[in-house]
Amino acid sequence: MKWSLTVALSLLSLYGSEAWATQRHLEEDHENEIPSRKFHHKKAGPPDHNKLVEMARYVMHNCDWASIATISTQPAISGFPFTNVKSIVDGSMANSTGMPYFYMSPLDFTARDLTKNTRATVLVSLEETRYCESQKWDPEDPRCTRLMLSGKMKKVKEGTPEYTFAKAALFERHPAMAHFPPDHNWFVAKMKIAQIAMVDWFGGAKYVSVKDYLAYNYTGEEVLHYYNRLHL
Repeated sequence: MKWSLTVALSLLSLYGSEAWATQRHLEEDHENEIPSRKFHHKKAGPPDHNKLVEMARYVMHNCDWASIATISTQPAISGFPFTNVKSIVDGSMANSTGMPYFYMSPLDFTARDLTKNTRATVLVSLEETRYCESQKWDPEDPRCTRLMLSGKMKKVKEGTPEYTFAKAALFERHPAMAHFPPDHNWFVAKMKIAQIAMVDWFGGAKYVSVKDYLAYNYTGEEVLHYYNRLHL
């Protein structure tokens, strides 16, 4: 009996030590993890789908890139719709404006198209934030909000307060822009929004008032907190 008790205590001590070591190892691994978008959304997820203006502003501010469609000037497909990927901001990380800003070069497909026809459509999707993936939603699932802004693109006049703000916001979110080739004649562009369409739930597209969208008071500080956490 005494021998059995001794063996039992020894095994308990052994497994207890291994369990503690395993738990500590997992904790250390967790502490060393690079924060992910999934963590970000657990803390500050998208608003309720019925809050159309709030949802539209959330998606725009939380996306880093957009698909931008223009009317092509390429000889082989002149007049065709043509789409391209562009880095995007709607203001600084802590100051969302809702206005989409871009950093463009005249050498790019999109800028060339816009010199002939300034009309464009910009699309951003909640899928970019990895929130849809965390919910196991396909990118085409209506619950995975996609926002489509249509309007006319224009250059932001260099030297104006808006230009200074927009360029600083672009470089803040996309620091690689500071190292783009300086001989490419970069400029800041924005869209004068004519229509906002959004699919954010079942039942088809919804349309958001441009006036209400731009007037909505939203800082979007969750983006700032997310990036700050990445660089802790």
